Amino acid sequence: MIELSIARRVHRGLALLRNQGAEIRPMQAGGLSVPSCSELGRSYTVSLAGEGRCSCPDWRSRKQPCKHVFAALIWAAKQRRALVLAEQRRAA
Repeated sequence: MIELSIARRVHRGLALLRNQGAEIRPMQAGGLSVPSCSELGRSYTVSLAGEGRCSCPDWRSRKQPCKHVFAALIWAAKQRRALVLAEQRRAA
């Protein structure tokens, strides 16, 4: 049951990234601002340190990675990959 719940959050995180990924923004404190799926104009603060934390109600009640954390993890991985590719192009 837990695996299915996590799989749903990963799937929702992918959908969030696909639909609203352009709205994910780095924050000065090192976290990320990730938009809400259900409330226009609202965003949550995600920290990727450790297992990840989010200011959304789902994370606060379950203390498990939510869709915002998964979207932020994938977004950050894509950003790192883009930087690596840019460095490789400069070095070539």
